[in-house]
Amino acid sequence: MKKIISIIICLISVVALQAQTTECMRIYTDKDNYLAGEDLWIKVCVTDSAFGESLTSKVAYVEISDMRQMYVQGKIALQNGVGWGHVRFPQTMHSGTYQLTAYTRYMRNQSADSFPKKYIAVLNTNQAMEEDNVEVLTDSAALISDNMITSPLRLSTDKSVYGNRNRVILKLPQLSPNMKELSLSVVRKDCVMPAFPTSGYLLKSDNDPDNHLIAECEGHIVVGRLIGASADSVDARLSCVGKDIRIFDGQSQPDGTYAFYTSGITDMQDIVLSALPGSGRQARLEIASPFAGILPAKLPKLRIAYNEEALVERSIGAQLHHILPVDSTHNKSILEQLHDFYPSISYNLDEYVRFNTVREAFIEFVMGIRVSKSEGKTIIRLLQEDMKRFSSLKALVLIDGVPIENHETVLDYNARLLHFIHQYSGRYTFGGKLYDGIVSLITHKGSLPGLRLDENSQLFAYEFPQNRPAFVTPVYALEEQIKSRIPDFRHTLYWNPEITPATDTVSFYTSDMKGRYVVTLQGITATGEAVRTQCEFVVQ
Repeated sequence: MKKIISIIICLISVVALQAQTTECMRIYTDKDNYLAGEDLWIKVCVTDSAFGESLTSKVAYVEISDMRQMYVQGKIALQNGVGWGHVRFPQTMHSGTYQLTAYTRYMRNQSADSFPKKYIAVLNTNQAMEEDNVEVLTDSAALISDNMITSPLRLSTDKSVYGNRNRVILKLPQLSPNMKELSLSVVRKDCVMPAFPTSGYLLKSDNDPDNHLIAECEGHIVVGRLIGASADSVDARLSCVGKDIRIFDGQSQPDGTYAFYTSGITDMQDIVLSALPGSGRQARLEIASPFAGILPAKLPKLRIAYNEEALVERSIGAQLHHILPVDSTHNKSILEQLHDFYPSISYNLDEYVRFNTVREAFIEFVMGIRVSKSEGKTIIRLLQEDMKRFSSLKALVLIDGVPIENHETVLDYNARLLHFIHQYSGRYTFGGKLYDGIVSLITHKGSLPGLRLDENSQLFAYEFPQNRPAFVTPVYALEEQIKSRIPDFRHTLYWNPEITPATDTVSFYTSDMKGRYVVTLQGITATGEAVRTQCEFVVQ
């Protein structure tokens, strides 16, 4: 009920917002040129028309394409209008210019011409392709030309020349308190490009301003298309596989789709989509793409000068980066608790004699559960403590967070795989159905081991919005770390999307790659004026 009320409030607020709010977005990347196989780090900032933080949307979408097809798509979680993440360029990308486009679901009610766009360069050093559209500038002076941005704001490093795996201390300028959206990047200068022309030519887009899409004011909205049954005859559910209860009911839409209003779910998750039609019928749900699918009508030819030896070294680094170990605690994000109810009874099965099936475990030591028949079906019911009798309604039974309608399947499940059995008292509504209590079975792995879903359910991995992933870099504070034999071919030494006017200094370490490095600080003022300043240092 709490979830339903939240959705109603969200819908009402969005209708009001659509009449008075316009979202604007700006995008900042760690650099302007990449190799196929490298990661692009991006910060997105969403504001209203007065450059105030937009609190409407909780998700931003990012696309990278050429004139023919889409190569990269990603979702980024927003907090107070700001979020960041990274996407990886596939090895199949040809060398040339690409268009980076970003937007929110709410912005798709506007023309796609208003979306922020940026041209970026991609080089594929592993193979030449027919689609390559590159002019290599042979003037060697281009690589050492001083095309630094001049600004009254001054960045400075503690030294001008460093060795490999040395610590760099960067002094930031004194910034006005009204500056915001600040980000800082440090990359090697091995490619030089003339400035791109203004981006903004659209060829194709799935965006239709007449759709009246509501804003994602709570979290990512997953849309499913129904296959095999009419939309008004199905209970649709989305469940996240894991050790917590994260179930979202599908809301039927006028176009026959179902919308799942998720909240608090980020990063890659295993989910189960279920479509529960009438008795004896089959149906399934297919995920509809949430992306606008924007392709540019034209792209400028990539004109670039580069140091061939440095580019080969960078290519090796791009391949090694994804296979070498990285000491990081940021591999798995911790999801916030969706529901505020707690189990009334819990059993840790590691403390009991093991039985082969859940049925045997229920009989031997689990209290307050009765297995009975109703209309020829096996039903699990819970004891109502206040009434001192078993409920006439069936319980909602979960295995690793996924509802299992066929209770016979639950009773025959291998109890040796289970870690916990939780019982929740009270009445709950999921998928338009009323349940008296919840029985949640949690396995040691939390990944539905040994369970075969019915024909109306599908298990697959789904990428929810990225929740501010950390840019992880090695630390060389100790002698043994400096002497580590693990190669370090980072091209982007440092990227920080959380710079504030109060930030005085930052520090980072150089890699094994020698060369000239460029430090870039960028953001905007309170009136929307762009701020950008740079400095350089050398690693030798």
